[in-house]
Amino acid sequence: MSISRRNFLKLGAAGTAAAGLAGLAGCVPSGPAPSSELPATGADDWLGTAPSLSLDDCVQTIECEVLVVGSALAGSMAAYGAMRNGAAVTVIERNASPHIGGMTISFLNAQTQLEAGLPKYDPVETANAMFNLTQYRSDMRLNALWCERSGEVLDNLRTDFLEPYQQYYAPISLEGIFPDPSQEITSYISTGVAFSETDILTDFTHNIHRFLEDKGVKTYYRTKAEVLVQDESGRVTGVVATNENGESVYFKAAKGVIMCTGSFGGNEAMMRRFYPEHFAEWALANNAYEAYMGEDPVTDTEMDDGLGHRMLCWAGAEMEEICSWAAWQTTGWRSFPYLLVNSKGERFMNECTSLLTSAHIVADQPGHDGVVWQIIPTNDFEMPSSFGYDRAMAAEMFKIEENEHYEADSIAELAEMIGLDPDTLTATVERYNELCNAGADTDYMKATRYLDPIDDGPFQAWKMQYLFYCTLSGVRCNDKLQVLDANHDPIPGLYAGGNTVGYRFGASYESLLHGGSNGLAATHGYLAGESAALA
Repeated sequence: MSISRRNFLKLGAAGTAAAGLAGLAGCVPSGPAPSSELPATGADDWLGTAPSLSLDDCVQTIECEVLVVGSALAGSMAAYGAMRNGAAVTVIERNASPHIGGMTISFLNAQTQLEAGLPKYDPVETANAMFNLTQYRSDMRLNALWCERSGEVLDNLRTDFLEPYQQYYAPISLEGIFPDPSQEITSYISTGVAFSETDILTDFTHNIHRFLEDKGVKTYYRTKAEVLVQDESGRVTGVVATNENGESVYFKAAKGVIMCTGSFGGNEAMMRRFYPEHFAEWALANNAYEAYMGEDPVTDTEMDDGLGHRMLCWAGAEMEEICSWAAWQTTGWRSFPYLLVNSKGERFMNECTSLLTSAHIVADQPGHDGVVWQIIPTNDFEMPSSFGYDRAMAAEMFKIEENEHYEADSIAELAEMIGLDPDTLTATVERYNELCNAGADTDYMKATRYLDPIDDGPFQAWKMQYLFYCTLSGVRCNDKLQVLDANHDPIPGLYAGGNTVGYRFGASYESLLHGGSNGLAATHGYLAGESAALA
């Protein structure tokens, strides 16, 4: 299933000559084929071998102090952190323009947020909650870094970039969205900052790159990193990349290379190696990596091929074993917890489960296609949102009325229209109504305030499609965002940020932080840049 950005949104919403390179030719890992030609046929061959590129193949050397590979959020912030700490920075990006996904970025206790009236959170309590929500699998040092430094990062951004470049920003309050938080599956704290009133991070993307380039950061687009270069001691000294003319170029970094290369969700072998079978099948069939990247052209549609992760592992890093992901509902009344049924017409979960954390449940349903149905009555009951959305606002923001839905005078007729067994769906609705009328969901423990019997026709069925966005897992790093080898020792000169950093999540996303993945990417990216610049 190929899903373009437009279709997704419609559904829901160089240097010196090469002569001096010969002496270093033996320092590039060798292998039989360029990385882009590696097969992805099964879990066992996910890593492959490094491409057989030699520095003798390079037509040019471009020198810098800090090289950032990837220009999305983590890469942008890595460039910012390195530049702000005095380094000469170069960024290489395989696409023709930068892309940043998502809608908000999470920070903690920034003066910017406190001035907006948001509460000051206890960092110990917050870090512990993050650890709990990642099933005790995240690296607490990485949580602590975000808790201790993210506010400073936002305040620096405001002084250096947001205000001078008139970039919109607004801290978001989620205070009071639940009348009784003890009855909710998910809890949220007010850490998210929006950078557009109505859009995703498109303006932020354009403006931060303009800011970085104004400050002397050099960016090379249509330039694809292929392999990390290491000297005889194992120190990473740069990257061999392919430019837009198909030529090999050596980007030599005096202080360090920061890998910010995003997801590996488009690599079949890696997905099958690091995720359960049914989840991998669903994710590969429903990959929507470009969906929240705005309208700038994507010139390299294989950008989530996991090449960055494999480059890191060829250099001696080690992937984490249990990998996380980001996925969500894209159609239907998202975050409004109406009765949900699977392809058998059966209820299968508490509908208040966060859309960010429930994709594995949906992917595990019969058919494994990520499609479920919301069954909705016609009445005056105003179903509250389990994320605090206003219904009219959500309808407009997500263009919900354009989504596929059906209406019938009876549940049996509705079942026929959507291809479900009428008797099963009727029985499911009857049981749901029984629970609602009793005022207690003893099957799945949905909070009472969401319980409304489906007894007023005509009845509606709204198709809810879950799509896979990206992987959130990578290699082990220390508290300076230095990449570690299998012995947990730093690989000199090598850093990571964003979705190449491992041990940030558990087996799925965690929903406490509003824009949490972007928040970790922004802060860890900045700190990787800072560490490389000060090395």
